[in-house]
Amino acid sequence: MANGDTFWRILVNECQQELVQAGHRDGQESGAIVRLVDFLLQEAAGQGASDLHIEPWSGEVRFRLRIDGLLVVLPYRLPTKLASPLISRVKVMANMDIAKHQQPQDGAFFFLAGERRVDVRVASMPVYGGEMLVLRLLSLQEMPLSLGELGFTAENEQKFRSLINQASGLIIVAGPMGSGKTTTLYSALQEINTTAKNFITLEDPIERHISGVNQVQINPKAGLSYASGLRAALRQDAQGILLGEIRDEETALLAVRMALTGHLLLTTLHTENAVAAIFRLLDMKVPAYLLAATLTGVLAQRLVRRLIPGEAEVFKGRLALHELLVMDSVLREALLNGQSRERITALARKAGLKTLEEDGRLKVEKGWTTLAEVQRVL
Repeated sequence: MANGDTFWRILVNECQQELVQAGHRDGQESGAIVRLVDFLLQEAAGQGASDLHIEPWSGEVRFRLRIDGLLVVLPYRLPTKLASPLISRVKVMANMDIAKHQQPQDGAFFFLAGERRVDVRVASMPVYGGEMLVLRLLSLQEMPLSLGELGFTAENEQKFRSLINQASGLIIVAGPMGSGKTTTLYSALQEINTTAKNFITLEDPIERHISGVNQVQINPKAGLSYASGLRAALRQDAQGILLGEIRDEETALLAVRMALTGHLLLTTLHTENAVAAIFRLLDMKVPAYLLAATLTGVLAQRLVRRLIPGEAEVFKGRLALHELLVMDSVLREALLNGQSRERITALARKAGLKTLEEDGRLKVEKGWTTLAEVQRVL
């Protein structure tokens, strides 16, 4: 850290000197600013961060990294007068408009961390005191985790494997942003992917490459939305489709109808638990009879930090807490009859569903995480 601090101070001094000597105009980059941004990116990649935040803070520029789900403040600060050159440099890398400061923008670029390619999605936002940037770091070359590495209990892993190996049906992974939904879907797809089957993904963004799977980057500006992508996928002789997210009524209805026509469809929803996903789709005008005919299961999850074995309160990496609802004839009938959320929850519990909290406590007993972690997340 001491070497990092020294190098940072040298970089900041060089940036200030170059600014004084040449003056700063939008689009003009100094060599020191280029090296400073590279330093931040390498620092983020080296610490295994999923996100790098660049934001105005108390008259300076502050940097934070999201590591294992928690934001950590870096010890480096930047004078406010260097904020504009820094933001311009990132925007140039991400092919964004450096002249626009009062509206949000999105962009992307990649860099190399050693031999590893890291793809970066950049989002800018005007805030009090200037602009903030959030850089999401994606290692597309990394292999997806296996199902056995996701933290399933033996019972839930067996049930989930059974669901994804069915020939057709709708499987939903539910949870808030950052709860590992896409990671779980990638693991499931990797598990069932064979050369004898054609799988297509519709994603925004593509977070990892899966060998042998045709992955499609959603691009609404070019007319490629989730809904239009689903329609096109019907003509691609696909047995299974990974739909990054159900965002609107049109996509919801198309997804359910695709599952009804003999496709396996894996997707995500932003809901708090498994039963809530059913009612979210009903709220999105999906008819109960279609949902009852196609929905095979819902996996709700959250991420907690994973304990290092034998080291109390020392964490490395994360694992998921799960709540797995498997549809059966009783639940389908309750759905068709318009039963309440409370009634369907009770029936699911009777059929063996364990809540996120119960799954968390079980993993605390196994020594995989701590009760404080479970409580923090739930």
